[in-house]
Amino acid sequence: MRAFILAISLLCFWSNFGQQQPTNSEILITINSEEITVDEFLDVYNKNINLVQNVNQKDIDDYLELYLNYKLKLLEARALKYDQKQSYKQEYEGYKKQLEQKYLTDKNVTEALIQEAYNRTIEEVKAQHILVRTSSDQDTLAASEKLNVLRNRFLNEDFDLLKKEIHDGKKIFAENLGYFSAFKMVYDFENAAFNTSVGDVSQPFKTQFGYHIVKVLDKRPSRGKAKAAHIMIAHNSKDSLQTPEQRINELHRLLLQGESFENLAKQFSEDKSSAKNGGNLKPFSSSEINSEIFVDTAFGLEDGAISNPIRTKFGWHIIKLISTIPVKDFEEIKFDLEQKVKRDSRSSLIEKKMIESLKKQYQIDAPNRDEISSLFFKVEEQNDWTLQDGVAPKDQFIKIQNRVLTHDDFLIFLNKKRSLKNNSSTSELVLRSYNTFLEEQLMQYKKDRLPLENKEYAQILKEYEEGLMLFDIMQEKIWDGAKNDSIGLLNHYESNQAKFIASAEITGTIARSKKKSALKKIIKMWSDGRSNDDITNDLNAKRQQIILSTGSFEIDNPLLPKKVKFKEGISSIFPIEDSYVVLNISAQSPQKMQSFEDSKGAVISSYQAELEKHWIENLRTKYNISINKNALDALKSKRLN
Repeated sequence: MRAFILAISLLCFWSNFGQQQPTNSEILITINSEEITVDEFLDVYNKNINLVQNVNQKDIDDYLELYLNYKLKLLEARALKYDQKQSYKQEYEGYKKQLEQKYLTDKNVTEALIQEAYNRTIEEVKAQHILVRTSSDQDTLAASEKLNVLRNRFLNEDFDLLKKEIHDGKKIFAENLGYFSAFKMVYDFENAAFNTSVGDVSQPFKTQFGYHIVKVLDKRPSRGKAKAAHIMIAHNSKDSLQTPEQRINELHRLLLQGESFENLAKQFSEDKSSAKNGGNLKPFSSSEINSEIFVDTAFGLEDGAISNPIRTKFGWHIIKLISTIPVKDFEEIKFDLEQKVKRDSRSSLIEKKMIESLKKQYQIDAPNRDEISSLFFKVEEQNDWTLQDGVAPKDQFIKIQNRVLTHDDFLIFLNKKRSLKNNSSTSELVLRSYNTFLEEQLMQYKKDRLPLENKEYAQILKEYEEGLMLFDIMQEKIWDGAKNDSIGLLNHYESNQAKFIASAEITGTIARSKKKSALKKIIKMWSDGRSNDDITNDLNAKRQQIILSTGSFEIDNPLLPKKVKFKEGISSIFPIEDSYVVLNISAQSPQKMQSFEDSKGAVISSYQAELEKHWIENLRTKYNISINKNALDALKSKRLN
């Protein structure tokens, strides 16, 4: 979310929730009429200091400048009424609704569901199912009865033959589901699968898709995550010398001959995000890589082993399994599980328990059930609800603590529920609607009270509010302001051309080998006019000795030696990592000034920094800033001691 990104980049200055209350209320800073105490500033400093990368800014004087810049931007955003913009209000309300969910839960129910989810995370179920689709106007009893008939066949007959007979892909589905664990299926389906014994078929049960029966084929401990590395050659590889399959086979032969997987990945892998780390990937589970062959190959290896080349839709790969990682302990993943539980259909169980809790927490004054059903009646001709004669619309209907809800409030609610109007049992409908209305009003009252009842919630909400305003004003005045100022960008480029220099490049062929003797042969072959294809076929005929790469290379390319003055022609042999290279350079492009178009991204970034600097200077002139020097000196002295 954009305000959280901004909060990190601008150091969202807010106090730590778990720290002690301020004990020094002496005023340290005054900006116009806003006063900031010593402890308010110190609280912010202590929270954010580890986020500051510049060592100098960890000094209180330097950090104070960052804090003042933050406060000035925020004051300017409020002065320009950024918090009154419709786009701001919509995003703020959206985040507020998300944040509220964290504080509107029953702890005991949530904890039980989290523990259940963990138990199902460390286990995998292999299952098949039969689904009969239903809709609201269909006979659901008929669907259930149909599955009762099929259940015995599902238990005893060959599934493939049964599937061929009944599966139509429209109303009846018979499917192999493979292995799955928690959160991979809707909760009702997950429950049925995990609560059915291996070899058994569940009783019919309903989900949002229709009625199911599920057969459990196997249960096993989760495979956890694989920590692996890979070398990838993309299908659209830019190397013109070899096909991707030929190149991956060359690299595989080098690995079998004992060459370093890490170094080959750094030099040749075309997955740039992992290549710089020696091919290392972020640990992944079975469901986190979109390639079944890649996942099964990785989990099928022994620790430290490398695979044969495999082909995926992304390219050719060689995989090295470093280790497998079992599912983490409960406490380590408890937070992530909680977030998933709250997003899952399990959340309805949490909400139900929360309502029960609120009914005990708040004093509720309401008429009894008989009175409720006698207050309202339905006008059949108009299909609308109205009040009985003698019932005053503005009189109290329900009171929650000090909040009064009138008869009219409930009447409006009734008439908005269009789907409920056709129910013929009016008294039953009124009572059912009353329960829904009361639950909604209880939750709303709790939401409205949250800032008063929970300080942590109030602080987080304030942090988001400020971060969002800062993002909007920075985007308008600095980020978009720079990008949209074409004349200003061009002037900035012309005044700062020394900042926008393109790296030097060489064009030619790089030969790489573990052995100098092989490269000496290449030098002779190049000198004799032999082609790269001839050289590759000759030297790699019996074993993989060399790899040739042809194209244009920036001088910081990992295939090139460092701190070398390049020149056209055949080079000397240079050591690189645990191998050697020799170059056949056909052309060089020296370091040069980039054109405005080629350097536009860097120009925009530099111009943004300049605009922000001038903007801050103007804000410091616009707003009156006063620093209590005695309080600041005392604070610095205390920090030093």
